[in-house]
Amino acid sequence: MLALAGIATVAALGLGLLRAFDPMGDEWQCSDGEAPAGNDCYPVDEPLPAGVRWDPLGNRPMSYNCDKDGWTLIEQDGGDQQDCLNDHLPLPAGWHRVD
Repeated sequence: MLALAGIATVAALGLGLLRAFDPMGDEWQCSDGEAPAGNDCYPVDEPLPAGVRWDPLGNRPMSYNCDKDGWTLIEQDGGDQQDCLNDHLPLPAGWHRVD
């Protein structure tokens, strides 16, 4: 009986830590005033380096966690794929905002 209590306690602590730190809840995000481009974040009010393009669907929260400030839930036209878009970037072709 004591062994079962110990196993349950360890499992509960493990699940509590995962919920607290939420390792799957977000991808990393750019800082305020920055947006993803290529494999990095760049200030939205400065030109990008040569050969780098804005990546409106990169470095974003997961679609189920898109209610964070600075992000808008979008959906692919004619489909049910949803994703998050940084509010500083234009809506990509073939996508629309979810109200």
